[in-house]
Parts: sequence; C-alpha cells; structure tokens
Amino acid sequence: MFSTGHVIWITVSFVLIGVALFITMRNKPSLDKVINVCFVLGLVSEVIKIYSVMDIVPLVNQEIVNNGGVYEIAYVPTGEYTPMMGMEHLPLELCSLQIVFMLACFIVRQERVKRMIHALMYPTGIIGGLLGVVMATMTSYVKDQSEYLTSPRVWQYFLYHSMIIFLSIYIGYCKESRLRFSDWKSAVFTIIVLDIPSFYLNSVFSSRMYHDDQLVGVTHRINFLSSYVNPLGLVLTEKWQWLLYLLIRLVLAWILIMLLFLPFLRRKENKPQTEPAIKTE
Repeated sequence: MFSTGHVIWITVSFVLIGVALFITMRNKPSLDKVINVCFVLGLVSEVIKIYSVMDIVPLVNQEIVNNGGVYEIAYVPTGEYTPMMGMEHLPLELCSLQIVFMLACFIVRQERVKRMIHALMYPTGIIGGLLGVVMATMTSYVKDQSEYLTSPRVWQYFLYHSMIIFLSIYIGYCKESRLRFSDWKSAVFTIIVLDIPSFYLNSVFSSRMYHDDQLVGVTHRINFLSSYVNPLGLVLTEKWQWLLYLLIRLVLAWILIMLLFLPFLRRKENKPQTEPAIKTE
C-alpha cells in the first residue's frame, strides 16, 4: 500500500473524477442517463474482473498415502481442469453492489423507492469508493511495480472505483435525485440491513481448520464489508475487541453519512403542483 504505483493511481483516479464531474456539471445530462452509462461500464468492469481473477485449476482427489510409515494427505490430479476464483471476488462488497443499485434505478418506477436507492448510493459510493482507491487491498497482490501499468485487474479496479465516486457525487449534485437531509436515516438503515448478512457469509466462505471437531483456525479468511477485519490491520484477539470495533465502525459510518447529507439541509421538498380550483357561480 502507498507504493509509487499506488500513489500514481490515486492521483490518476482523482484527476479522472474531477474531469468527469467538470464535463457532466457543465453539460448537465439527466441522472438516469448517467446511471445507465455507468451501469454498462460497471458490467464491462465486472467481466474484466472475473476474467482477471479466474484461474484454470486441476481437479484433484484427496487421498491418504503412506510415506515411510507416516500417513499423509496427498492431492492426486484426476486429469481434468476447471475454472475457479476465490470467494472474496464475489460481488458482495458495497462498491460491487453499486451495479445492482444502478439496475434497480432502471427497473424501479416508484419515485419514493428510487429516492431511497439514490440515498443509499450517494454515501456508500463516496465512502466505499474513496476507501477502495486510497486503501486498495488488492495492491498487496501486486508483485512488481510494472504490474500497475500492465495488469488489466489494476486498471479495472481503480477505474471502476473512480467511476463509483464520480457517480455518487453526481447523484448528490443533481437535483433529480431529490435527496434531503432526512434521507440519511434510510441510508444508515439500509446499510445495516446489508451489513448483517456479512457476519454469516464471512464465516461460511472462510476456510476453517478443525481438530477433534474443534475449530482451531482458518487458512483463508473472507472479509466482506470489513465486518471481520478492520482496514487498518489492527489485530483483534478477543471477542469484546471485535464487538467494540463493530460499534466504532457503525458510529463512524453514521457520522460520515450525516456529514455527507448536510449540504441538503436547505433543499425543500418538491410538492406536486395542483390546478387552481375553478369557481362556479
């Protein structure tokens, strides 16, 4: 993290976000049109991600072999191969879920529901996108600085998160979203609802090790929505520390979301215009 290549991509991301905002705020395209374009770009991005992280691996049978009187577990190839990717690449992070939110904006016709979706996309895209760009965990897999220029996965990652940040800011800027300060409540509530399943999924998808039917550790952990492991890398060894982390995480999210909705304090509700009553003699 924060290697030369990473810093360059952070700079490039912020420049692209600024340019995109300048162009759209000057031309003022409709919010639906911007979301639809971003949805198509998001699908292309997800296809590139899947292709980049997918590996063709051999099918193996687990067998117990006698190695000089010591019985060991061996993995014997069957001769067949299959495409496979890690569970952590499932589109269950808030940034990946933005594609689902965009699709919902296209399908949903009820203005109240669409406004709730906008209220969710606005803070999660800004907060999640910024964390994704600045604290990119995928940079730990980059072995050589040249990969920052040659790896499609790196390009996809930073360009996608830049797009998410741009879209979220434009949702807040565009009056078509009709966001109000009070919408922070629905945003926080929806985030909590989306967060709760991560407590189960992170355990189910992690690779657990057992001894005498007792859980002794994990060999590969999953951390959707950072609900198990904090982004700062602090080591939490006690259950109460983890619960305290979850509480701090919730309070910080609540404060950040409220701050992001502060610019809408002066926005007034758009009430439907009614025809004046016609007087009759």
